[in-house]
Amino acid sequence: MRASNTQGQPGDNTAKPAYETAEQNLFTRFETNGGAIILPYAGLMFAQLSPSAGSALETLTLTYVTHTVTLEGTQLLPLLLIIQKGRAETIRIGGGPSNGTHTTPAVREITVAEGAQKSE
Repeated sequence: MRASNTQGQPGDNTAKPAYETAEQNLFTRFETNGGAIILPYAGLMFAQLSPSAGSALETLTLTYVTHTVTLEGTQLLPLLLIIQKGRAETIRIGGGPSNGTHTTPAVREITVAEGAQKSE
């Protein structure tokens, strides 16, 4: 399942924040244009934040026992810290502008793949 969003296209939800939080969650819901998937925090094995080569984009890879979720966007460190604390309830495409001047996380693409994928 792969979803991306460009401002001005049908299904444009860039006005929404990239995530919602709660005090403590057992699951995180990943919303994409192709549907939604809910994964348990207990199945999260590790997370890795890395810059994308040649751009201001970052890649946040979340490896679960059963799936690998890859988020691409800007200013993703605050989102990683929320995931680390077990507070991410919903993560979706949206958030701050893509020009890199905003400090709010902006998720531009979410890819969900079955199985734990090796991070590059």
